[in-house]
Amino acid sequence: MDYSKLITKMKQYKYSANICFDLRNEEKLAGFIPNITTTEILAEYLYSIKEKNNDIHSRILYGSYGTGKSHLLTVLCAILGHINVDSSGFDTFIQAINRYDIELAKFIKKYTLEEKPFLVVPIYSDFSEFNKCISYSLKKELDKNNINICFKSYFHEAVSLLKNWKKGEESNKRLTEICEKSGIMIDELQVGLENLEASSEKAFDEIFKRMTFGATFVSEAGNLIDNLELANEAIKGKYRGIVFVFDEFGRYIEDFGESIKVKAVQDLAEYCDHSKYNDYLILVSHKQLSLYTDKLKKELSEEWKKIEGRFKPTSINIKYDQCLSLIPYIIPKTQEWDDFKVKYEESLNDLYNQAWDFKGFLLPPDGGNPFEGGFPLHPITLYALDRLSKKVAQNERTFFTYLASDEDNSLFVQLKAMNDDEFHFIGLDAIYDYFEENIRSFRSNDVYTVYKKFQYALNKLGAIEEKKMEISVLKAMAVINIVSDATVLIADRETLINVIDSNKERINAAIEKLEMLKIIRFMRQYGYYDFLDSSIYDLDSMIDEKIDTINDEMVINTLNEEFSCFVVYPYSYNLAYHMQRIFIPVFVQKSEMNKKNFTRALPKFYDGIIAFVLDKDYFEKDYIEIKGVPERTILLVNLDTEVVKREVKRFISIKYFYAKREELKKNDPTVEKELEIYLKEQIGIVSEIVNNWRLLGNKNIIPLMNGMKLNINSNEELSNVASELMFQTFTDTIIVNNDLINKNVVSGAMKQARNKALAYIMEDEELLKNCTLLSPEHTILRSVLSKNRIYEDETVESLNKFPNGDVAGGSVQRVIRGFLKKCEKAPVNFSTLYYELKQPPFGLRDGYLPILLSYELRGFENVSIYFHGTERDYSVEELLKAFDSPEDYTLYISNWEPEQIWYINNLEDLFNRYINKQSKNRLKELYVAMNRHFASISKGARTTEKYVSYVSKKYRDIMSISYKDYNSFFFDVLPQINRDTQELVIQITNVKRELENVVTLQMADVEHVIRNILKFDDTERVVKWAKDKYENEWAAKKHRSFDYYTNSFLEYIKNMDLNQSDEAFVRDMAQLVSGFEIEYWNDSKIEDFSEEFSKIIQQLEDYQVEKEMNENEIRIVIQYRGEDSKVTQFNKLDLDINSQTMLNKMKSVLDNFGKGISYEERIQVIARLLSEAM
Repeated sequence: MDYSKLITKMKQYKYSANICFDLRNEEKLAGFIPNITTTEILAEYLYSIKEKNNDIHSRILYGSYGTGKSHLLTVLCAILGHINVDSSGFDTFIQAINRYDIELAKFIKKYTLEEKPFLVVPIYSDFSEFNKCISYSLKKELDKNNINICFKSYFHEAVSLLKNWKKGEESNKRLTEICEKSGIMIDELQVGLENLEASSEKAFDEIFKRMTFGATFVSEAGNLIDNLELANEAIKGKYRGIVFVFDEFGRYIEDFGESIKVKAVQDLAEYCDHSKYNDYLILVSHKQLSLYTDKLKKELSEEWKKIEGRFKPTSINIKYDQCLSLIPYIIPKTQEWDDFKVKYEESLNDLYNQAWDFKGFLLPPDGGNPFEGGFPLHPITLYALDRLSKKVAQNERTFFTYLASDEDNSLFVQLKAMNDDEFHFIGLDAIYDYFEENIRSFRSNDVYTVYKKFQYALNKLGAIEEKKMEISVLKAMAVINIVSDATVLIADRETLINVIDSNKERINAAIEKLEMLKIIRFMRQYGYYDFLDSSIYDLDSMIDEKIDTINDEMVINTLNEEFSCFVVYPYSYNLAYHMQRIFIPVFVQKSEMNKKNFTRALPKFYDGIIAFVLDKDYFEKDYIEIKGVPERTILLVNLDTEVVKREVKRFISIKYFYAKREELKKNDPTVEKELEIYLKEQIGIVSEIVNNWRLLGNKNIIPLMNGMKLNINSNEELSNVASELMFQTFTDTIIVNNDLINKNVVSGAMKQARNKALAYIMEDEELLKNCTLLSPEHTILRSVLSKNRIYEDETVESLNKFPNGDVAGGSVQRVIRGFLKKCEKAPVNFSTLYYELKQPPFGLRDGYLPILLSYELRGFENVSIYFHGTERDYSVEELLKAFDSPEDYTLYISNWEPEQIWYINNLEDLFNRYINKQSKNRLKELYVAMNRHFASISKGARTTEKYVSYVSKKYRDIMSISYKDYNSFFFDVLPQINRDTQELVIQITNVKRELENVVTLQMADVEHVIRNILKFDDTERVVKWAKDKYENEWAAKKHRSFDYYTNSFLEYIKNMDLNQSDEAFVRDMAQLVSGFEIEYWNDSKIEDFSEEFSKIIQQLEDYQVEKEMNENEIRIVIQYRGEDSKVTQFNKLDLDINSQTMLNKMKSVLDNFGKGISYEERIQVIARLLSEAM
């Protein structure tokens, strides 16, 4: 006897339910197998629809393939529509429901006997236009129930078609023949259609079929709401309302995608929810609609999400494994089962025990043996079948079709190959065969990835016939990977041996062979086998060989660099002090603990240390004698030293080859993937070792502190020890209940807020007056200053207090003030304060340190910050830099004596015009102001020896050098002029006046030279005298071509305004004759001026105007109409080399143009050049 004789084939489960075709199938009622979940859903839908106890009439039912959602909806619709309710199948259904819910069974019977039905409309998804699907399906159902109505769109389209047929010669001829044979008058038919007469509909349908050789006329949707109104009015005496059921709606979206008008779905849902009729819309989908629409355009996908939110969702989430409850009905046992059960009792019990140990099932509550009904499927195979079908099933191949069909590799086909002379069962590999086609079709899914791995493994395995057992192992692994529920089902050796129907030794040998061939690999970290894309390299041998070259120092370095990305929190302390102190991990060998390289690896400032010590020869006394262990260190000594070293060395070796993967890939590209698998696994193994180490998850971990063993066994107890250590160590910290600033490294946004807070501290007399309430900067100031009573804030109701009741902040404030007292005596390095506040008993965070210091500096006026001896502004930016690099900065507070205050005040008054009142550094700004003044005086004033005193020269020498130490400049350098600050102020006042007056003295000398050369006394104005001289004598000589300076002089005098001042004339003459503004003159320029000015006047005096031209003279006159003529007169000279070259080039240019320009144009060009030269 073969095994197929043990069970009965229930053919009604051969195919998946389809509500459009199965609604009137009595067997679907009789074959419905209820369970707790489906019964509850059926009850909820029936009560909600029949009793109208829900305002939402648009529903959506989710359920994956094989959950029976379509069958459930078919049954629901049959009940609502009173379909087959007087059949024996209905009686069978009621009996089945009665076993789960007696009240529901009574309710259904009463409803079908006493209440009006609904018109149930299964939706045909044949059209991309949603409204057309609805209208077509509604019309189809109305016709089935002999409700003769016709939608307006039908008549309009029919009339249009009729008219078109009449227009065409061939179509009109065919139409006439068809109508004559049918006894239909064409004109009467058209009138009937135009009048929307129902009798005309049937006549047109018949004509349409003949005109199109058998096609059915389907009109456009028209106005769906009008159609619904018409249908509801037509049925209201006979039916309670309409229930639209759209099965496979998710697939409909997949098929038609962007063609579907989302608003049409929304309009129908709103109509059902709000119209006066009792209509319902039920959509059915395998998964959420958004998972079907996520590949559409973003805007369209978002619309679908909104629409989906309008529907009331229900999911078939099974409360226990429905496969266990369904399977006895789908493959019920035959009479042969009882004998078989006795014959193989021991083997069956072994199978059932495996199932009881398996944690994947949610067992039903009714007790008994839930696994017997599933045999001859192994219970784990049944579990996987259910999950696998939900992942890869399609309408053609599902959970049910596997169990009930005669397809290749279906259950009954497989059972016929098994004879009962041996004990057999259906293993995991068997269901892979049935679903392989489905698995292969998932091209863009993780499922297909598993399929590719399986196929690759088969290719590596080679000849198939000889290796059936190895293939069975690979198929079982593929099913497990697709099911992908590692919490309950993994491909470990025990599972694979149990779920394959064969001899255990053969299965075990097949696993070992696959592993030897590097087709599968045991993942040590996870404890299961996985497919391996192996390369030509023997990586295990290469890795083992490399391990021999790795020393213990490399192990420790690797642990510290790669596996120390965690900390231990002293939670109790952190909760009490509102901060995040941490114990940082450090890995070390016992032999290295008293060496400098151990402490050298530690950060300068830390809260606490967890030292992970490797020590295979542990002796507690040794740890009492070890010197140099850092303060605040808890030791976790690991006695499993060799295990740790071995796994870390393996990690180092694998990483070495991974770093060389590009070189290895030249011979085999697959090596990269293989190395990634090795590396990922080894990282997991070492991480697990470290994790167990820090969680004290191993009896070979011994915790110590101060040489004494700690009686702790958990991470929580370790945290408590760390907290106690922090309570003892950091007693004088401040409490800052603001995690964003209470850290060493703050975010960019918090840095900006801190900058604003510092600006308020430095600039505003009333600290919080202008600070926006609850802003980040306001929160910083309150949490750091106000709550610790560093700043007296009346709005603070409760202060931060230590566990002993003392207000936090006092100790820190005293330390900062002590530091500032030192800074009043001499510059002190920032590191002095920084180091003290970072170490016990304070241990403050960098985030708020600048806030604390800047607040204490509010009481000081003369604050100087120095960077390597160069004074910098006391500003937000410089203060933050000082805390970033405290060793590079010093702070000095000048506490001036009254005499020094008087001295600085008077200098500020003297240079007040040049001072920026917004500056926060008085000395720097005063120094800058004096420099601004010094830069503003003339060059002559900065260089002259003639016009200034000795004191001015000394002041000038001082100001010519750049200074960065402003205290030194004012109190050491400037007093070199005079140590008496009162006299010094007077002298600097005189110096300032002297320097500013140099140009005036120079101009007086220039005027004196001009008067002497022109020979007129001080009583006459220079301008008037020069103008008179020009008009009386020099004007007649203006056409004479003198040298450049003389001609320029004449031109200036000619155009000079008599009203201009002598001072302006003198300044202009100084520049005209010397070529430099007088401000840039040095002492020698006055002599140069005298010499050049004498030459100009001498030329004018020497030249005598004659009536006739001398024979050596040349005169050029150029005159344009309407303009004064331009005249120049000069002596004829022989051309030198440069002049001759210039002439030749000009001639060459003119010649090159040839006849390109006319004679007149040439002359005009020459005339223009002469005019500009004159």
